[in-house]
Amino acid sequence: MSPVTASGYRLAMSEQHESEEPAEASEGARQPGADPEDAEAIEQERQQRLDPENRPDSVEVDNTDRDFDPEKGMFTDSEGYDEAEPEFPAAGEQGA
Repeated sequence: MSPVTASGYRLAMSEQHESEEPAEASEGARQPGADPEDAEAIEQERQQRLDPENRPDSVEVDNTDRDFDPEKGMFTDSEGYDEAEPEFPAAGEQGA
């Protein structure tokens, strides 16, 4: 494993010196959630954030069952969709 600088960044192999010893995993900054001991707390927080009871009113979370019209730039079930004019070029008609 590459040595870690004081700021927590790993050195590339070209930046390492032969005399340097590999850094211990506990040295330097650590990525949040990188410790397996944090897994239970992370999952608990995730479940709390995903709980529908904790969502604000009128917030759409899952649009996977909706159809998006890229030419109109809106979902097909959106208010005003039928009256909206296409604003964007169709896929394949966009020039680069």
